[in-house]
Amino acid sequence: MTDGVLDGDSRAMRVAAAADSAGYGVTLIGAGPATAAPRGVAVREVTVGSPLGGYRERRPRPGLRWPLAYRGAESYERRTALLAAHRSLHATRAAELDVVHRPLPLQAFARAGHGLTAVRLAVRAGWTGLRAAQHRAAVERRRTPDARLDDLVAELARLLRGRRAWRRLDPGLLDQEIGYGPVLDEVRPHLIHALGHRALALAIRAALRAEGAGHRIEVVWDAPPRIPAATRRAAVADDALLRSYAREADGVVTVGDRLAGELLVRHGLSTLPTVVRNTPPLARIADRRDSGVRARCRLGPEVPLLVHAGPVTPDRGPFTVVEALPKLYDLHAAFVVPDPDHPHLAELRDRAAQLGVHARLHVVPYVPVPEVPAFLSSADIGVLPVHQLPHHQTVLATRYYEYAHARLPVVVSDVRAMAAATLEVGNGEVFRARDTADFVRAVGAVLTNPRRYRKAYDRVEVLRQWSWQTESAPLLDLYARLLGPLR
Repeated sequence: MTDGVLDGDSRAMRVAAAADSAGYGVTLIGAGPATAAPRGVAVREVTVGSPLGGYRERRPRPGLRWPLAYRGAESYERRTALLAAHRSLHATRAAELDVVHRPLPLQAFARAGHGLTAVRLAVRAGWTGLRAAQHRAAVERRRTPDARLDDLVAELARLLRGRRAWRRLDPGLLDQEIGYGPVLDEVRPHLIHALGHRALALAIRAALRAEGAGHRIEVVWDAPPRIPAATRRAAVADDALLRSYAREADGVVTVGDRLAGELLVRHGLSTLPTVVRNTPPLARIADRRDSGVRARCRLGPEVPLLVHAGPVTPDRGPFTVVEALPKLYDLHAAFVVPDPDHPHLAELRDRAAQLGVHARLHVVPYVPVPEVPAFLSSADIGVLPVHQLPHHQTVLATRYYEYAHARLPVVVSDVRAMAAATLEVGNGEVFRARDTADFVRAVGAVLTNPRRYRKAYDRVEVLRQWSWQTESAPLLDLYARLLGPLR
């Protein structure tokens, strides 16, 4: 079970496939769609509304800073729509006065009335625009509550409510309970594999309800690297949620040895979490340069192509790639992304246009999870130019493993985990994060002798060790310990 979108969630798909292959009946639960679900796996798509979590944005409290802001989204939408309608009517009236011929006194009277209407409309437009601007500012503050007063409110909630502070600080979690709770109660599973701490909370509450009805549910918490919260309010809410439910899981899995040790200490777990890296299954990939991402970009086999797979948020370093393109003359860059219309991509395209390299920038949508390595394999280089942030330091990214199974040489920034793996295996080059010149050097080194870096994958144990066949074994052992042998 995941609290996010199923399509594109490689972890959810691989866990479901492994459990299904082992003989368990599997139901995937998450936000739709789920077009790439493994065959034989049932899917329950959950729709989560925002009556509670979205209330702060729909009904912002303007306060002293924005005293003229509209008190709610309905008033804002009604007033701005009314202004647009009156402007249209006023323009229509102006055209009518130009077209319809009347006696001179009537025409003068009509134009005088139209002039007064224009004055009233200008005053109304100014007043409505002022209130609308203040409303948008208030909503934006509600959306990103990072002011000192917001931090103070978060700390008071932490002190006064303790572990229950998440109910006050993140009511969107209650929206998820409304959406997921009935589905979990209806499915009545014997085990819930919860991806992330939000899904863990939903699973623990479902297990408590089931136990009250005489049905036992085991809960496995799949803990990813913790991404720093955007605001103090979100950080306090996440911390309260974890303190409430982390110790209640019957089993914990995570994606790296170092992260397992951190979870053990941070949450006072009774046993060390099981390490299950999110690696692709080992499979034979045809060596074809006329298919996959290269074909999607409409490039010939002789054109050098690097690929960046994953979202293009600024901390993942996509601008380093674009800034380097003017110095890498014939190289094309393909960004394989979950949402081709994301605002960050518009910024990336604008920057490429400013540098005159927009023709060498390609944006390609995701493909189904099982097809990713084969899809990427027709490129020349896989890049991971992520910045040095804490959640990037401890584990190898899923994309790193997918590049490896695509037999691509890699160019990675000097974050700890990826740099160490690349230097040990010899499958690519490391550059200083955010350093465009050093990125150009690393890419040039790989393009000069790509065969040298691809040879690292000829050692069979490398890809076998980084395969889902190997990684899923301890996960299935955990299931067997919790549920007993399959009948």
